[in-house]
Amino acid sequence: MGKPLKIDITEKVVAKFKEEYLELYSNKFIIGKFYINAEESKYVLEDGYIYEGGRFYRIIDTRRDVNPSVEGCDLGWC
Repeated sequence: MGKPLKIDITEKVVAKFKEEYLELYSNKFIIGKFYINAEESKYVLEDGYIYEGGRFYRIIDTRRDVNPSVEGCDLGWC
């Protein structure tokens, strides 16, 4: 079972101004929004992205699904 990979993408994040929020992009793909006019500023990010400690991260699941036909190697051919 793999451990999630956490990649710092902060230096690659750019923002585009919209009326009520900033659109956040990494490599030309939208990764979320930063609401600046709310009572409390907040980030709403797409799945697979987090904001933590002032940095943006891409989370990649490195877990590989086990094929049930080879799990346990009961037939001795794996």
